[in-house]
Amino acid sequence: MTDGSKEVGSKGLSVVHFPQQYTWDTSEEFLFKAMMAFTMRKYSSQKTTQTSNVLLCNVTDRVSFWFVITNSSTNTTTIPRSDVERAIRWNRWRINSAFLLDDNTLQFLEIPSTLAPPFEHPVPVWLIIFGVVLCIIVAGIVFLIVSGIQKRKRDTKKLEETDVLEEKCESAITVENGIPCDTLDLKAGHVNGVYAAADDERLTPL
Repeated sequence: MTDGSKEVGSKGLSVVHFPQQYTWDTSEEFLFKAMMAFTMRKYSSQKTTQTSNVLLCNVTDRVSFWFVITNSSTNTTTIPRSDVERAIRWNRWRINSAFLLDDNTLQFLEIPSTLAPPFEHPVPVWLIIFGVVLCIIVAGIVFLIVSGIQKRKRDTKKLEETDVLEEKCESAITVENGIPCDTLDLKAGHVNGVYAAADDERLTPL
């Protein structure tokens, strides 16, 4: 890089260096101007910049030159170098892609390496968080409902088993001293027949 390039850059003009073997012609020049106009439209307040507002000067065989961008409203006032550099930093990756080059082969004087394009979430972060929380709440409600239904079924089954067991106990016949006896039903006032027969024999007249 020559001292002349540094001097031009310090005056508020942007200096560009292409690789030495790069083929430069009027079509490449138009592409560069179009990319600069697009960059200013996209990443600055200069929304009406045209290719005619991009001025190239001192183009060398090594494909090195400096350029300025004029204000489209006046066409005489140049846009501050800081604004131009800021827009180039944001769109550097697309400029490189347009010429099939990279930061090492397409050099802008005193402009840092490519900034990655700003990542934009296809879905707002707050909407993702809201969806996750809503799913957790819905899952909890479903779990409680299913658990309640299962518990109710278990309780019903236990109650049915208890009723069946009680019915079996009521209908069972007890055995005392090897003699089957009916279960004493106190509610119905049932009297054991063995004792009733004994009472009858005691009262039988001689």
